[in-house]
Amino acid sequence: MLVTIDELSKTSLYREIVETITRGDSESAELHILSAESLVRSYMSKYGCNAIFGTADAPPTYTGASVELIKKVVKIIASYYLARMANPNIDIELLRLDYQDALKWLQELQKGDVNPDLPYLPDNPNTPEDASASDVSWHSNFKRQNHF
Repeated sequence: MLVTIDELSKTSLYREIVETITRGDSESAELHILSAESLVRSYMSKYGCNAIFGTADAPPTYTGASVELIKKVVKIIASYYLARMANPNIDIELLRLDYQDALKWLQELQKGDVNPDLPYLPDNPNTPEDASASDVSWHSNFKRQNHF
Protein backbone atom coordinates (compact mmCIF):
# COMPACT_ATOMS: atom_id res chain seq x y z
CA MET A 1 0.00 0.00 0.00
CA LEU A 2 1.45 3.35 -1.06
CA VAL A 3 -0.51 5.41 1.49
CA THR A 4 -0.95 4.38 5.12
CA ILE A 5 -3.64 5.42 7.57
CA ASP A 6 -1.03 7.49 9.44
CA GLU A 7 -0.15 9.44 6.27
CA LEU A 8 -3.83 9.97 5.54
CA SER A 9 -4.32 11.27 9.09
CA LYS A 10 -1.38 13.67 8.86
CA THR A 11 -2.34 15.43 5.63
CA SER A 12 -5.99 14.86 4.73
CA LEU A 13 -8.28 13.87 7.60
CA TYR A 14 -7.58 14.08 11.31
CA ARG A 15 -7.08 10.73 13.00
CA GLU A 16 -10.10 11.22 15.26
CA ILE A 17 -12.29 11.86 12.21
CA VAL A 18 -11.03 8.67 10.54
CA GLU A 19 -11.62 6.71 13.77
CA THR A 20 -15.11 8.20 14.14
CA ILE A 21 -16.08 7.37 10.57
CA THR A 22 -14.69 3.84 10.70
CA ARG A 23 -15.71 3.34 14.34
CA GLY A 24 -12.17 2.31 15.20
CA ASP A 25 -11.96 -0.31 12.45
CA SER A 26 -8.63 0.32 10.70
CA GLU A 27 -9.40 -2.38 8.13
CA SER A 28 -12.26 -0.25 6.80
CA ALA A 29 -9.93 2.71 6.30
CA GLU A 30 -7.36 0.47 4.61
CA LEU A 31 -10.01 -0.84 2.21
CA HIS A 32 -10.92 2.72 1.21
CA ILE A 33 -7.23 3.53 0.66
CA LEU A 34 -6.80 0.39 -1.45
CA SER A 35 -9.89 1.33 -3.49
CA ALA A 36 -8.44 4.79 -4.09
CA GLU A 37 -5.09 3.29 -5.13
CA SER A 38 -6.85 0.93 -7.52
CA LEU A 39 -8.68 3.85 -9.12
CA VAL A 40 -5.45 5.80 -9.53
CA ARG A 41 -3.65 2.73 -10.97
CA SER A 42 -6.41 2.30 -13.53
CA TYR A 43 -5.59 5.74 -14.96
CA MET A 44 -1.84 5.08 -14.94
CA SER A 45 -1.62 2.09 -17.27
CA LYS A 46 1.37 3.41 -19.25
CA TYR A 47 3.46 3.94 -16.12
CA GLY A 48 5.35 1.36 -14.07
CA CYS A 49 2.71 1.00 -11.36
CA ASN A 50 4.48 -1.86 -9.61
CA ALA A 51 7.52 0.39 -9.11
CA ILE A 52 5.34 3.29 -7.94
CA PHE A 53 2.77 1.45 -5.78
CA GLY A 54 4.61 -1.76 -4.99
CA THR A 55 3.09 -5.23 -5.07
CA ALA A 56 1.77 -7.63 -2.45
CA ASP A 57 5.27 -9.11 -2.20
CA ALA A 58 7.48 -6.06 -2.69
CA PRO A 59 7.40 -2.45 -1.49
CA PRO A 60 7.52 0.47 -3.94
CA THR A 61 10.92 0.97 -5.55
CA TYR A 62 10.44 4.34 -7.25
CA THR A 63 10.90 7.35 -4.96
CA GLY A 64 10.87 10.31 -7.36
CA ALA A 65 9.33 13.66 -6.48
CA SER A 66 6.11 12.94 -8.39
CA VAL A 67 5.28 10.10 -6.00
CA GLU A 68 4.18 12.68 -3.43
CA LEU A 69 1.70 14.05 -5.95
CA ILE A 70 0.37 10.55 -6.63
CA LYS A 71 0.08 10.01 -2.87
CA LYS A 72 -1.86 13.27 -2.53
CA VAL A 73 -4.31 12.18 -5.23
CA VAL A 74 -4.77 8.81 -3.49
CA LYS A 75 -5.36 10.59 -0.16
CA ILE A 76 -7.95 12.93 -1.68
CA ILE A 77 -9.88 10.05 -3.22
CA ALA A 78 -9.61 7.92 -0.06
CA SER A 79 -10.79 10.88 2.05
CA TYR A 80 -13.77 11.30 -0.22
CA TYR A 81 -14.62 7.61 0.07
CA LEU A 82 -14.35 7.79 3.86
CA ALA A 83 -16.40 10.99 4.08
CA ARG A 84 -19.13 9.45 1.93
CA MET A 85 -19.35 6.68 4.49
CA ALA A 86 -20.27 9.22 7.18
CA ASN A 87 -19.51 12.90 7.42
CA PRO A 88 -19.15 14.14 10.99
CA ASN A 89 -17.70 17.66 11.03
CA ILE A 90 -16.53 17.50 7.41
CA ASP A 91 -17.37 19.86 4.58
CA ILE A 92 -18.38 17.18 2.08
CA GLU A 93 -18.70 19.73 -0.74
CA LEU A 94 -15.04 20.69 -0.37
CA LEU A 95 -14.03 17.02 -0.47
CA ARG A 96 -16.21 16.45 -3.53
CA LEU A 97 -14.51 19.32 -5.36
CA ASP A 98 -11.08 17.92 -4.45
CA TYR A 99 -12.22 14.50 -5.66
CA GLN A 100 -13.39 15.91 -8.98
CA ASP A 101 -10.13 17.83 -9.39
CA ALA A 102 -8.15 14.66 -8.67
CA LEU A 103 -10.12 12.71 -11.28
CA LYS A 104 -9.64 15.52 -13.81
CA TRP A 105 -5.88 15.42 -13.20
CA LEU A 106 -5.87 11.63 -13.63
CA GLN A 107 -7.70 12.00 -16.95
CA GLU A 108 -5.12 14.54 -18.10
CA LEU A 109 -2.37 12.14 -17.01
CA GLN A 110 -4.00 9.33 -18.95
CA LYS A 111 -4.27 11.45 -22.11
CA GLY A 112 -0.69 12.67 -21.76
CA ASP A 113 -1.59 16.32 -21.17
CA VAL A 114 0.50 16.38 -17.97
CA ASN A 115 3.88 14.72 -17.73
CA PRO A 116 5.05 14.08 -14.17
CA ASP A 117 8.42 12.52 -13.49
CA LEU A 118 7.22 8.90 -13.28
CA PRO A 119 8.77 5.72 -14.69
CA TYR A 120 7.16 4.29 -17.82
CA LEU A 121 6.50 0.62 -18.37
CA PRO A 122 9.53 -1.28 -19.64
CA ASP A 123 9.37 -2.36 -23.26
CA ASN A 124 8.04 -5.86 -23.83
CA PRO A 125 10.08 -7.46 -26.65
CA ASN A 126 7.24 -9.93 -27.36
CA THR A 127 4.97 -7.19 -28.69
CA PRO A 128 5.47 -5.18 -31.89
CA GLU A 129 4.88 -1.89 -30.10
CA ASP A 130 7.34 0.03 -27.97
CA ALA A 131 5.52 0.14 -24.61
CA SER A 132 8.16 2.39 -23.09
CA ALA A 133 7.39 5.26 -25.48
CA SER A 134 6.09 8.18 -23.50
CA ASP A 135 3.59 10.06 -25.62
CA VAL A 136 4.02 8.73 -29.13
CA SER A 137 2.47 5.58 -30.52
CA TRP A 138 1.88 4.51 -34.06
CA HIS A 139 0.19 1.65 -35.79
CA SER A 140 -0.47 0.63 -39.35
CA ASN A 141 -3.06 -1.47 -41.05
CA PHE A 142 -2.23 -4.62 -42.95
CA LYS A 143 -1.76 -4.14 -46.66
CA ARG A 144 -5.08 -4.45 -48.40
CA GLN A 145 -5.42 -6.91 -51.25
CA ASN A 146 -8.45 -6.52 -53.45
CA HIS A 147 -9.75 -9.55 -55.33
CA PHE A 148 -12.25 -9.20 -58.12
